[in-house]
Amino acid sequence: FCAPSRAVRGAFGWVLAAALALGAWTQSGTLGYVLPRSALPAPVAAKYREPWPGYHWITPWVRYGDVVLAKQWPARQIPAYGAYTVAPGYPDFFLGDEQERVAAVRMYFASDASRARRLDVLRRYDVRWVVAYPGDGGLPLERVAVGPRGQILYRVPR
Repeated sequence: FCAPSRAVRGAFGWVLAAALALGAWTQSGTLGYVLPRSALPAPVAAKYREPWPGYHWITPWVRYGDVVLAKQWPARQIPAYGAYTVAPGYPDFFLGDEQERVAAVRMYFASDASRARRLDVLRRYDVRWVVAYPGDGGLPLERVAVGPRGQILYRVPR
């Protein structure tokens, strides 16, 4: 095995430098996660969006293993904080009653759902919390917290 020549090493260095520069340029949009907007280059700052705050705001009340009833988008993110959701946020072929759970969430938030049917959903899935926007419908539950984008955390009475 012989060492590459100086010319080959030099060419490889330039190719590597170009690849690193291209990678840095394509990832420049992520600078907003670590730098304040004022420190970003003008083209990046023009397209900057505030990062999604997530559902960390529910963690002072919702404990690991609690069941939360929420529509599809929140149901995709809430499990990251240790809670379970009635219906999965993504298709889950391991969950035998997935379609029934999705239908139960849909029915709970339906404007024509009766109080008895909504209570049945809460009892059947042992729901402790509901995350919803004010206009989503549902039962008049105890309002515990309001998230950064207007969603409300409701406590289900035991």
